[in-house]
Amino acid sequence: MYIDFHSHIDFYKDHELQKVYDDINENNIKVISCAMDEESYKKNFEFSKSCSNIIPTFGIHPWKITDKVPNLDIYDDYIKSSKIIGEVGLDFHWVEDKSTFEPQIEVFKHFVKKAKTYDKFLNIHTKGAEKLVYDILNKENMLEKSIIHWYSGDFHTLNKFIDSNSYFTLSVDINTSQKSKEIAKLVPLNHILAETDGPTALEWVNGAYGMPSEIINVYNGMCSAKDIQLDELKYNITKTYNSILSK
Repeated sequence: MYIDFHSHIDFYKDHELQKVYDDINENNIKVISCAMDEESYKKNFEFSKSCSNIIPTFGIHPWKITDKVPNLDIYDDYIKSSKIIGEVGLDFHWVEDKSTFEPQIEVFKHFVKKAKTYDKFLNIHTKGAEKLVYDILNKENMLEKSIIHWYSGDFHTLNKFIDSNSYFTLSVDINTSQKSKEIAKLVPLNHILAETDGPTALEWVNGAYGMPSEIINVYNGMCSAKDIQLDELKYNITKTYNSILSK
């Protein structure tokens, strides 16, 4: 079994979905499909009815947050029912409107506290705000419940996350990015996970449109970076998956 810990199935067009389902099932892939907002969570939930290997998770992506904080209490049922909380987090790099930064922080803190209340893992976006994400999680004692999605920050903060037993996904640049290879080497095997951030993330790397089976290339790249066999990587990621999803 291959496990994609961070994807966006709702990004695929309707006419592509059957091809996506077939690709997932034929390659025995479990896909955690992260929400960007309420609408995308509802879509992913519907997709999971057609393909049981898709696991929808609820969150509000920092890109979806405006300069005003929404009424977050209305999402409590989604949070309680979601296996993992995500995608949530902060983005001070790609987001140019700085008026959203404080609302981003408030929304992220809300999800962290709710995840703590309901004993959930968080799937976290950290771009340009890695230290602040660390500090918020540390204050709530939630670092061990954090899955840091496609980390690209400084190595000092990376090591603080590692020392705090956070988990990390490696993504579709693992075969081309020297920094991602170095991160893969540093993260302990029992805290390393794989993702595609599909389908559009691969376009940033090589211009290709990613199908779910791109996760196979990610696994192979991680094996090369860590100098381990595929069976060993699969065993450890599956073990972590079972531990996280058993909640």
